[in-house]
Amino acid sequence: MYYGSRSKPYTIFKRNRFYYAQFRLPDGTRSVAKTTGQTSRGAAERWCIEYLNAGNIVRRENLTLVEYAKDFFNWGGAWATDKRVRGLRISKRQCHNLTYILNSHLLPRIGSMRLTNIDRAVIRDLRNDLFNRGYSGNTINKTLSALKAILEAAEDQSLIQFVPRIDRAAMNPKLKGILTLEEVRQLFSLEWRTEAKHCNPSRELYMGYVGNLLASSTGLRLGELQALTLSDIHLNEGYIYVRRSWDNFFGLNETTKTGKVRNIFFPVKTQIELSKLMQMNPEPDNPESFVFFSQKTPGKPAEPKVFTRSLYTAMRQIGINEQMRRERNITFHSWRHWFNSLLINARVPVHKIQSLTGHLTSAMTQHYYHVDDMGDVVQVVQDSLFKPIGYDEL
Repeated sequence: MYYGSRSKPYTIFKRNRFYYAQFRLPDGTRSVAKTTGQTSRGAAERWCIEYLNAGNIVRRENLTLVEYAKDFFNWGGAWATDKRVRGLRISKRQCHNLTYILNSHLLPRIGSMRLTNIDRAVIRDLRNDLFNRGYSGNTINKTLSALKAILEAAEDQSLIQFVPRIDRAAMNPKLKGILTLEEVRQLFSLEWRTEAKHCNPSRELYMGYVGNLLASSTGLRLGELQALTLSDIHLNEGYIYVRRSWDNFFGLNETTKTGKVRNIFFPVKTQIELSKLMQMNPEPDNPESFVFFSQKTPGKPAEPKVFTRSLYTAMRQIGINEQMRRERNITFHSWRHWFNSLLINARVPVHKIQSLTGHLTSAMTQHYYHVDDMGDVVQVVQDSLFKPIGYDEL
């Protein structure tokens, strides 16, 4: 005979002389029957209550964050699958980053807390603790967003009654720096622009030069540049077909960061240099061979350091040392900001800029705008990069 009700987290029944118990699990199923060792119903119920209070069975109301969210952001998990089914933007890289945030910032601090005990005060203390430890507003807000996603899923499953209000941290991001027009012209007039010989160091140097030249002329992201194949380059028509991106952790993505494919036209000078690089390709008859090919790992694109190392070396040659570069926050990605600013200063319509950069919104395009000493140059165009230093229109 069974004893118990829907309101009790356990059910007891008698088998021969002893009472056995089954406990209600978080997913609604029941545990394997376990003997209580008791011969009376009252004693068996007391045993069940003590067993539950000892934490031997995870009840819905006792579920902790680590028990619920340990594998929450796995690519094959329910959360990521739901995103893909609904057609929302999600990638393996995002899942990887969210898992890192979960394991690095959330679980070590509040992982042992019950879901029902995570309230506004707990979230506020988490946010302030991260701030006091020196984390940026961006990192703090990503952590809070990850927690919100977990709590929303818990609310959907009736594990908590509601999601507490989450007050985000101020961003205060460090603005990405860009080079001036004169600095860019100096940069691309250096010896690194000389066509490479067949020795590997010289070839890598030339590849770095062409990569930086192409990024400054098109605003390509580094991952998009790495993913370019010979079939994407249309030199006769003067444009590049941007359709994929490369992730150094997960490999080739069949879409760009925003999911937009686009054609980008670029200056003749860049076309000439790119053509020279393509002639060095180890698989010139393979249309899927990477334009910027790895010399260490066949079938893979060039490593990021090929582009960054050559850029930073050239910057030192024009008087921008490593300390100055860091203070100005100039990286390879600065070329994307440079390109965007160049077009805005040239009064190019925003919608046309978006078609080139692949930005989703005009607000994102404005994020890349920089007001600097190029403001008095009205007719700046891409090929202005190649005009001589001291050009009389400046």
